[in-house]
Amino acid sequence: MSFFEGSEKKIEFGVKSNVKLRSFDRSYWVDLVAKARAQILSEISSDACTAYLLSESSLFVWDDRMLLITCGTTTLSEAAHFFIDKVGEDNIDFMIFERKNEYMPHLQHTDFYEDVSALRKRIKGRAFRFGKPDEHHLFLFHSTQKYQPDPNDCTIEILMYDLQGPARDVFTGKPCVDIRKITNVDAIFPGFKVDDFSFSPCGYSLNALRGSDYYTIHVTPQEQGSYVSFESNVNLDENITNSVCRVLEIFRPKMFDVAIFKPDQHFDLDIPGFSVRKRVRQTLQNGYKV
Repeated sequence: MSFFEGSEKKIEFGVKSNVKLRSFDRSYWVDLVAKARAQILSEISSDACTAYLLSESSLFVWDDRMLLITCGTTTLSEAAHFFIDKVGEDNIDFMIFERKNEYMPHLQHTDFYEDVSALRKRIKGRAFRFGKPDEHHLFLFHSTQKYQPDPNDCTIEILMYDLQGPARDVFTGKPCVDIRKITNVDAIFPGFKVDDFSFSPCGYSLNALRGSDYYTIHVTPQEQGSYVSFESNVNLDENITNSVCRVLEIFRPKMFDVAIFKPDQHFDLDIPGFSVRKRVRQTLQNGYKV
């Protein structure tokens, strides 16, 4: 089985109220995804958001923000420039660009530093590394113009490595209906509309929508570098530990990272059965605590 890079690149833009992103033709989003060297497989919508399932992860579009997540050897920064060209620098309220360390970075078209160098020509910002360079770590570049997020604007990312035992086999060559039945990935949170896809010979992606809330899952279960990402904007607050444990029980990773973005709160998670290797805290200039 050939190697596929599960570690993802992610960019989120917030735009000013005079721009309505959901008014853009679907053809524009097809072209934007193509700039990242991916394609749209399917889509679902709610009254507030359209979610596109991609050949390499996911795209979510609200009226006032856009979130694009890609894996493999995609060129996310090219899609970011295509988006900035469309809406204009003056109409961007905030931007957050993330890039997870890759298993095989030499196969990528660019590295984080090259991406940031190009983005800095369009958006003023600062860059950070969360975690040690010789361990799992997350690069982040964010815009520094003033922005005041909604107090309930929360994002949680759970990035999981080395799936153990049967958890890895579930996502190898099984139809979506079987995966949902065995794992209950479509019921992590109640009341969501679900769109998912099982890749051949292995791999699985899921988008879920409930109004403006989403969660998304991407699984690369190959033996060399098994990896799963889970992300949601559901405001968990007091239930955050229980929610993390529910996700971990499905995928059973040997180790994992959690990244939480919220305007007014830092979190300290202690998960039964795991020991904390490192905690990193940072307050971004665009209003989020990480």
